[in-house]
Amino acid sequence: MIKVFNFLNNKNNIVSNFNDRSYIASFPYTGTNLKPLEKDCVSFTSRVKKPKSNSHDEQEPTLTNRTCESKKMSSKGRTISASLANRVVEQAEYDTSRLRSVLKKTMLPLIQKNNIPCTPEKPIYQIEYRTKTANSIREKASQKFLYTKESVIRNLHDLVGARIIIGNDENGAVDKVIDKLIQSVNESKLKIIEVENHMPPDKKYQYVSQTKLRQLAHASADRYGIIVPERITHDETAYTAIHLLVEFPDGITGEIQIIGKNVATFKELEDIPYKILQGKSVDSKYSAIIEALKPLMSVGANPLSKKNVEIAKLRKEFSAYTTAAYKHEREKRFTLPSKAYPMPTFLTLYEFSKIYKGNLNLPPELDFNNLYKLKVSADYKK
Repeated sequence: MIKVFNFLNNKNNIVSNFNDRSYIASFPYTGTNLKPLEKDCVSFTSRVKKPKSNSHDEQEPTLTNRTCESKKMSSKGRTISASLANRVVEQAEYDTSRLRSVLKKTMLPLIQKNNIPCTPEKPIYQIEYRTKTANSIREKASQKFLYTKESVIRNLHDLVGARIIIGNDENGAVDKVIDKLIQSVNESKLKIIEVENHMPPDKKYQYVSQTKLRQLAHASADRYGIIVPERITHDETAYTAIHLLVEFPDGITGEIQIIGKNVATFKELEDIPYKILQGKSVDSKYSAIIEALKPLMSVGANPLSKKNVEIAKLRKEFSAYTTAAYKHEREKRFTLPSKAYPMPTFLTLYEFSKIYKGNLNLPPELDFNNLYKLKVSADYKK
């Protein structure tokens, strides 16, 4: 039996070196910002909308370098050429197709179709895929000082992404999804190199037990003779999902996410203010959201100025609001969109003010329902 490392979060950072990658198991929280992620995770935030279908079983890749570019180069420093980035994309698109084929065949019995509510027997609402764009690859290569195709493939772990969206997690429904992944590993169709469980400290929010995830880690460790790090990440924002790193035969690393439908919908929205407040680039079409977030942006160079101290308090309130909103999405039951209520609704600032301990000073523009309207308007603007 190959040993599986279990990395448990605590108040101190736990760092392990695995195949030249650093894994940080927890991060100190300053209370003035949303918690940063140490390594890249697949983002499905900016996507090209496809015509609605009667089936929820699968979505084609919704963002490639051939459809739109959601990021802009934030650095004019040295980076890889556009042609080299496109070659990486072509290779990654091939692996995306491989992953799509595996998951489509493996998960088919668990996918609900035809706008019928998901059940514990068919818990999957849909599966989405995406390949990292050439422009995003160039930006990240610049940030990480990567100048060759080999170094990009070795150090960018989100070139390929799949998201298994769960519409029902009752009665061990997600356990069935993990069992199907174990089956794929045992059949040498998937090579899992890391298992990470994102959840709040309260275990009631997790989709499956850590024991079940350990079975998946052990299966891949035994099948491929490797060490499979196993991590529990208690996110300050209460983000709840399972992230699995997958390695392809050509050396590219991708990620499979398992996430509830309500959490996934909110995550697509929350990703935008998260990136803005972290100083990351977002599509210029979200200028209205950037404007709404200006009360949370620091001014001047002195962090201890009166204005910046006030801003820090607002950022702390917004972080608390984000945490409460994630928990709200995790607790409510998922229902299919209807003609009467086509837009999802999130925890309002008014509702949050009733549970927040202290005086709430966030402006109404930062209500997630308002931010979502701005996002929808930007996404559908021609």
